[in-house]
Amino acid sequence: MEKVKLPISVDPIKSAQKDLKLDCKISKNLMKRLARSTNSILADIDTQFLFEIDQQKLRIFRGSAKVAVEVTCQRCNEPMIYQCEAKFTYCPVHNQEQEHKLPDVYEAIYYDGNEEINLHDIVEDELILSLPQIAKHAIEDCLQSDYESTFGHLENEEQQHLNPFEALIKLKHR
Repeated sequence: MEKVKLPISVDPIKSAQKDLKLDCKISKNLMKRLARSTNSILADIDTQFLFEIDQQKLRIFRGSAKVAVEVTCQRCNEPMIYQCEAKFTYCPVHNQEQEHKLPDVYEAIYYDGNEEINLHDIVEDELILSLPQIAKHAIEDCLQSDYESTFGHLENEEQQHLNPFEALIKLKHR
């Protein structure tokens, strides 16, 4: 089954009443903020959305998005491919009062002026949040520089650190 393009915005109330399921793609060219946060986006974004009404009669939607991006490894400064994957559950709200009444398992999202939600922005936000804070290869795959990183001991143990108060002790004993 071929994936179709994801609509930019939907009415979550009507979609939940219909139990709408979307299995779509978003063009990588539409993800400007994600492109600025990475070296490049390697493919179109695969997305899935499920709109439903939960047991408390709240209109919610669950979704997932995944895409491969290129980022720079912070150890070796070489490009690497990172698989961005995000899963999310939202409940659309109109105001802060509704937001505060939501169960903790749902993230609140505000309607736009047309009583709809922007799916492209949600996907882009979630993918940006799933990027690593410090991108790095696995240690065995990293093209580190010539030196090996060491942790826990000094290579030159001959250097003894003197007590900084030793001069004061000598003055006291004069």
